[in-house]
Amino acid sequence: MNTQVLDQARNAYRTGDFAAAAQLFAAAKDPSELAGEADHLRGNSLMRLGRYADAVEAYDAALRDDAYGKRGALLTNQGKALMSSGDVRSAVSAFSAATQDASYATPYKAYLGLGDALKKLGNLTEAGVAYRQAAIDGTNPAPAGALASLGDCFVGLQRPEDAIESYRTALDFAGPRDDSRAISAGLGQAYVAANRFTDAVDAFNNATADGIYQLTADQRDAFERAKDTLSASSSMVASTGSYTTGVDPLDPLGQSGNFMPDPSDTGFFTLSEQEMVQQDRAETKVRRKHRHTGLKVFIVILIVLLIAGGGAAFAYTRGFGIPSQQDVLSKLFQAATDGADTDEYLASGLDESQKAVISASIPLDATATIEGMDAGMSETTATVNVTLKQGGEMTYEVGFVREGLGWAVSSISTDFDVETSAE
Repeated sequence: MNTQVLDQARNAYRTGDFAAAAQLFAAAKDPSELAGEADHLRGNSLMRLGRYADAVEAYDAALRDDAYGKRGALLTNQGKALMSSGDVRSAVSAFSAATQDASYATPYKAYLGLGDALKKLGNLTEAGVAYRQAAIDGTNPAPAGALASLGDCFVGLQRPEDAIESYRTALDFAGPRDDSRAISAGLGQAYVAANRFTDAVDAFNNATADGIYQLTADQRDAFERAKDTLSASSSMVASTGSYTTGVDPLDPLGQSGNFMPDPSDTGFFTLSEQEMVQQDRAETKVRRKHRHTGLKVFIVILIVLLIAGGGAAFAYTRGFGIPSQQDVLSKLFQAATDGADTDEYLASGLDESQKAVISASIPLDATATIEGMDAGMSETTATVNVTLKQGGEMTYEVGFVREGLGWAVSSISTDFDVETSAE
């Protein structure tokens, strides 16, 4: 390994010069040499350049370096590259393999990719299972997107009531990066499919209230149908959740002769409708617990703290620290730009290779701003917007761990759009 060329490649990667980075990472190693880090970052650079087939090859080379590890992240990135290159079936295999890596810190990313690939192949049942796994994964800081996609699957499977619950839960968990308008539009479609036309009109109005979101053709048709039905007949069942007499809600055309799909046949659920509702509620509580937003947990903690008079302890449990996450992040980026030692801002439990990868991921002369944060007592996951020197922007997911009263960075990964992202 040519360490001098490798350092040049890292610098090019950090400054956003991905064309140079891709060439330098390739030049830094002998063709027969195993170098997981170099091939991993080469693959990321090629993804940014839209060279998806070459990125697949780079990730494959990185996967051959058993000493490097990171199979989950590499396979997830490879799956995204395969999706972007049009090889959806191979992408399914890559994403599926990524979910089997027990050491993968963020498996929800693999489940999201798997859901997208299966959905593109028309396999809505298995896609729904994948989205459900992504939504309940405790490492997922923003489950709303997965829940909305699960709702899409339910609509496609002609299970509108289940779709309604998925969309409504997605709205409950929607954060700054989620498009609540699109989720409301999906909810409107589900309400129409369930013959709940008043609720549908309300949902569509919420989606279009600010004049920004544009309904799809199917959504416009559903919206018009809801409005026309309400205008034409006051006897039509609207917001009660009931269905027109004699119509099977899962087979409105009456062609199947039974419920479709039958939960016992699809493998999607093996529960009764009542049990599904109960389980959905239970899993919602689990998701909230993982995201440190469970109301009961908050109340219990608050009562204990009030009894103890521990105002400082309360702040500690809510993620406050000295230095704060933003302070540590800003100083880390500045140290990387200045060429100074970054160890004091990184988690003490990281080894040297992990620290090197984090340092190599930091663009020079860039400004990092935390946009969203899932803060806990000992760990925090933050969504970070990074403004590059050249004026572009990138989104990172940064992990922090508690060290003393303050925080230290434990991980940094790029968080691009699904079609072009790489970790």
